Amino acid sequence: MGRAQHVLDQAQSLAAIDALDPARHASELAAELPAATTLAELEARDAQLAAAASSIEAAIARVMRIRLDHALAADASIAAPTRRVFAQTIASYAGKLDLLEQRARDVAGRGGARDPEAVASLVIAAARATLALRDALHAGVLALIRELATASLPDADRNARDRARPDPERKRWSAARRELEALAADPTRIASAAWAARVASFPEQLDEPAAEPEPALADLIELD
Repeated sequence: MGRAQHVLDQAQSLAAIDALDPARHASELAAELPAATTLAELEARDAQLAAAASSIEAAIARVMRIRLDHALAADASIAAPTRRVFAQTIASYAGKLDLLEQRARDVAGRGGARDPEAVASLVIAAARATLALRDALHAGVLALIRELATASLPDADRNARDRARPDPERKRWSAARRELEALAADPTRIASAAWAARVASFPEQLDEPAAEPEPALADLIELD
């Protein structure tokens, strides 16, 4: 288990959740990543970053469950199975908290709550706090993805234009360069497919080699 994952796994209580620092999570993740200077290393790093982004969702579901259990400790109108469903699906309510509020109010009413509206408000408060943490964690990972992709672009471009490399390798580097450019522009695309599939989606292309430097006057005289 990496140290970034350990940061997420520590969120097992309300106090630990409040202490969870998204900046520390991103920092620990950055420290875990090895240098990526080959095509294989770029693919491996991409997989590690995608896994880190995915692991946030599991942590957030746990955070929501803990928050709900704390907020509804004195209320039994929303039973444990429904709380688990709300927790496991919390990400789907991003931007749709009104729908969650309606469902929580309906469940609380059917469960015999004296004030279903108040119970729903507790659920929404837990959801807002949880989704805010989710956004902050994802923001740190996405910023790291953008930073690393941008930093890798010059080497990828140079390798794609290197006359000394075989054309098939240059074409692979060209596709990698274009994927890095796409990640720098939209790091969320890392979740759309694995690196190999994203790279393969680009048409085959052989980038123009770098221009040969103009010969110096001394070189021209020597040639004569």
